[in-house]
Amino acid sequence: MNRQQWRDLAEAVGFIAIIASLVFVGIESRNSTKQSMLNTQALEIAAYQALMSNIDGINTLSLESQPAADVLAKVYGVGESATEQFQINRALYILFRHGDLAFFMYERGAIDEDRLRSALAPIPINSEAGREFWERRKEAFTKNYRDYVDRRIANSAAGGETE
Repeated sequence: MNRQQWRDLAEAVGFIAIIASLVFVGIESRNSTKQSMLNTQALEIAAYQALMSNIDGINTLSLESQPAADVLAKVYGVGESATEQFQINRALYILFRHGDLAFFMYERGAIDEDRLRSALAPIPINSEAGREFWERRKEAFTKNYRDYVDRRIANSAAGGETE
């Protein structure tokens, strides 16, 4: 082989090496993207599990404690004493804060809108106590969440679904 043939062969080998490197980078990039998607899904699942754990905690509390069950029952109805009213307000705050957490996760893309609606189901926006609490305390929450809850309440009052 003469010099020109060696040069042509070296260029061909170099070209093949470049193509192989690009293919390898593409495969690694695709694998990295898949791994990132799996990590994101794992975080979303963990966040959703934490959110559902909040609902479970509320339900468990009402099953394990008669006084808590009485208060939570009145969250959806009417309270009588000042102590009872304080307890009802605390229970309502927990429920609306739970909704705030769900809405935060929704805004961040960790849960979709169907899961948001499911997570917000325990919030008593159809009860007088729930609506009164919301009107008194809604400034403690973010604007986007306030707007969302206000739309749900307005839609519910108009006879529609709660979004």
